[in-house]
Amino acid sequence: MKFLIAGLGSIGCRHLRNLISLGERDIILYRSKLSNLVNNEFKEFLVETNINLALEHKPDAVIISNPTSLHLDVAIPAAEAGCHILLEKPISNSLERINDLKLALQRGGSKILVGFQYRFHPTLKIAARILSNGDIGNPVSARAHWGEYLPDWHTLEDFHNSYSARVDLGGGVVLTLCHPIDYLSWLLGKPKFI
Repeated sequence: MKFLIAGLGSIGCRHLRNLISLGERDIILYRSKLSNLVNNEFKEFLVETNINLALEHKPDAVIISNPTSLHLDVAIPAAEAGCHILLEKPISNSLERINDLKLALQRGGSKILVGFQYRFHPTLKIAARILSNGDIGNPVSARAHWGEYLPDWHTLEDFHNSYSARVDLGGGVVLTLCHPIDYLSWLLGKPKFI
C-alpha cells in the first residue's frame, strides 16, 4: 500500500513513525513548509511541495495532518484521485467547501475518516455502552472541560508560530480542541436547538 502524508508537524510525524513501525516504507511526504519543526530523521522519503505532483505518485491513502485551514486543499484533490483519506480533525476551519469535498468523494469513490480518536478510548467506549443500554437512565445534563497550555503542548516547536495559535491557519480553541464536541455528540446524541 502506498501512503501520502500531507503535513509533517507534530501529528504528521507521529503518523509517519506509526507507519514505519508497522513496516510501511512506500510513503510520500507532501510539505508546504509551514511547520516550524525540523525533521531530518525522514530524509529518506520522497518530498513533494505541490499536491498535484504528490498525487501523481498514485497513493492508495492520504493522511492529512497539515494546518486546518489547508485541509480541503489536499482532501478535495485526493478524493478526486480516488484516495482513501484519514483527515485530522476538524475537517476545515470553514464550511465553504464541504460540499465540494462530498462531491469529490462521490466522484472518486473513496472513503474518508476524520481523526476523532476519543471514540476509541476504552473508558468512553464503556460509557457509550452504559448510556446506550440505559443502565443509568436518561442523562439530563452533561459537562466537559478541556484545557491546554500552549507552551507545554508541542514542546519541540515555538507555540507562537504553531497552527493552533494562529487563526489564519485554522487554529483557536473551538477548532483545535473540538474533541469534547465530538464525543459528547457521540455519547449523548446530536444537539437540538430549540
